[in-house]
Amino acid sequence: MLESLLFPAIASFLTALGMKILEWNKDKATTKSTEIDNEIKSATFYQTLLDDMSKRLEESIIAIEKRDVRIKERDERIEHLIDEMELLTGELRKYKQLNGKT
Repeated sequence: MLESLLFPAIASFLTALGMKILEWNKDKATTKSTEIDNEIKSATFYQTLLDDMSKRLEESIIAIEKRDVRIKERDERIEHLIDEMELLTGELRKYKQLNGKT
């Protein structure tokens, strides 16, 4: 009689214990899976940010290079105008000397 109650009780207890262990393992796996999914989402987010920043950096470098070219062209034009002004000033001095003015 004791055996008829003891074996089913032990079997039920072991079954419940086994199910609880499987449940713990499933919870650990689910938690790990969730963590991995969150890491993937974070990596994708930061990858998108980096791609956007690299695109903006390239655009900024191109804009700076264009500005530098314009500045260089202006500097060359200013140098040319200074040379012309010195030439015209020299011609004006010659003209004044021919007219007898000092």
